[in-house]
Amino acid sequence: MKKEIVIEKIPGQLNRSKWLMLLILAFMYLVMLYCNLKTNLLADDYMYCFSFADGSRMESLSQLIPSMAAHRLTMNGRLISHSLVQISLMLPLWIFKLVNSAVLVGEVYLVYRIANRDRERSNLLLLCIFGCIWIFTLNFGQVILWQDGSVNYLWATFFSLLFLTVYMRKYLCDRDINSLPGRILYVLSALLVGAYSENCASTVIFLACCFMLLGRFLKKQKIAPYLWISVLAALAGFVFMMTAPAQIANKSSQFTVSNLFDNFVAALEMYRRIWTPMVVYTILAAIAYGRKTDRDTQLLAALLMLGSLASVFVLTFASFFPERSAYIGTLLIISADAVLFASLFQELKLRPLMTALGALCLMAALYKGSVGVQDIVKTNYYLTENEKQIVACREEGIMDVEVYRVYSSTGYCALEGLGYLNTEVADSWPNKYMAAYYGVDSIIGG
Repeated sequence: MKKEIVIEKIPGQLNRSKWLMLLILAFMYLVMLYCNLKTNLLADDYMYCFSFADGSRMESLSQLIPSMAAHRLTMNGRLISHSLVQISLMLPLWIFKLVNSAVLVGEVYLVYRIANRDRERSNLLLLCIFGCIWIFTLNFGQVILWQDGSVNYLWATFFSLLFLTVYMRKYLCDRDINSLPGRILYVLSALLVGAYSENCASTVIFLACCFMLLGRFLKKQKIAPYLWISVLAALAGFVFMMTAPAQIANKSSQFTVSNLFDNFVAALEMYRRIWTPMVVYTILAAIAYGRKTDRDTQLLAALLMLGSLASVFVLTFASFFPERSAYIGTLLIISADAVLFASLFQELKLRPLMTALGALCLMAALYKGSVGVQDIVKTNYYLTENEKQIVACREEGIMDVEVYRVYSSTGYCALEGLGYLNTEVADSWPNKYMAAYYGVDSIIGG
């Protein structure tokens, strides 16, 4: 009898184990670091190695302001993210890979903390969040691994969610930032978050207002001025980004009824592709409502889901709508599911069902992860061989180089969906920037 009791307690002890959680976090980091190390520079990475002001190779921070000033005129208004891209490309590439792996793990842990709040430790929940990101992220490689893409999408989502935790904590616990320096830094960070990414910024502003209004009218909370000022600062940063001459030019050329409708349909298609976590949310929300789960948990999950919808459908008004833009929407759905999962897992009657759901998630993630890593490694081998060939040709004095076209088979590789090399015109994107990066006259895909 005692042995049976001990055996029954083992799963619970493992789920609550602090040391196992540390091992899981280390495992996540090592997996992501391996994938980052196996990801080559691609497409826009080569372009951002050069100044937009004069075309010179970026080698010092003194070049950054002129380059971004020209970028604002010719490309778009995302100066914060693209400044970070150019800075990261001036450093040894391994530094970015170390940091980028940490950002993904930090994001997983942040979602875990939002979902689990002050409950007992749950290693199953942590693993499921990591698994869901692997399973449901559209164009995983472009969002999580590609240097330019990860700074623009993965990092934008991480900073946005980190910024929103203050408003969540205020609504859930009525806790504020107490120190004046802390409040000042938070307002300044709001300016940067607002200017970082179009749909991330709009989502942050929308959700921050929702949390404040719910706190004010449902809980009669006193909203400190710094919270409203932070929203206004984020809005100011957003306006600065959106009023960039290049941004306005792109909007004016694409802002047509036909384009709006096409983008709306594209948003619907993205949600069709991530229908599984939406179905899971619907089922878990229905169970939570039927079980009379506390109001805060239900509202938090509903707001995260609403934020997901807002973050994707606001792209209806975008001039350019790549699938990687939907990442924040996907992560917010995963967060909503995690909030409900963590709450329902506390009920003993529902624990077997929640455990089974978690097990299904982990099995799918193991399959998807294995397929993804295989594709990343295979594609890295062929891209690296091409890079070796380019360097060898340059050293032999062959300045017009032809290399084989490389293809990936899944979205887990950053190459999937990106232009590798033009096969006909050497003086085109991204051929000319890749040639300049390696110091040859031209490169063309064969």
